Amino acid sequence: MIQIENLTAYQCEMLDIMWELDSEDEYIEWFRLLDPEDQLLAESLQCLIIFESLEPTVQEMDTYWLANNYLKKFQLQ
Repeated sequence: MIQIENLTAYQCEMLDIMWELDSEDEYIEWFRLLDPEDQLLAESLQCLIIFESLEPTVQEMDTYWLANNYLKKFQLQ
């Protein structure tokens, strides 16, 4: 689940619009209609979503740690 905190009402509104778009083409069309300031905001919000979706969860990190430790048992020295 993606969670971004401390957004303004306007940023939330913009994200809602972005989530409702069905394709990249729709996003590009919508993006081109924005003024330069809103385009910058849309790009920033898009980056936040990407970064948040790439950030591993605690559970994923635990799984990685367990797997890594298990594989070390078979590592040649």
